[in-house]
Amino acid sequence: MKNGLVVLVVLAGALAGCSKNADGDMVIQTPRMETHTDTVKMPRLEMSKDTIVTITPTVVVKKETSVVVVPHASVTTAPKSKP
Repeated sequence: MKNGLVVLVVLAGALAGCSKNADGDMVIQTPRMETHTDTVKMPRLEMSKDTIVTITPTVVVKKETSVVVVPHASVTTAPKSKP
């Protein structure tokens, strides 16, 4: 049913663009398309390089030692007494 309706709509649209002239020939109107050419200027990109001289700081690291006294504790078990 839907397919038949689609065919009728397409056929009616095609016939609406047609007409007969005085000789009885069918005249079909078709859309005309025209093209125009425009020129678009693209921007130019110029690159340059600059050299920059920087000062690198020198870092001196000194080793310092200090004496730390760490206490150690030891635990011993008491001798077992004999009965």
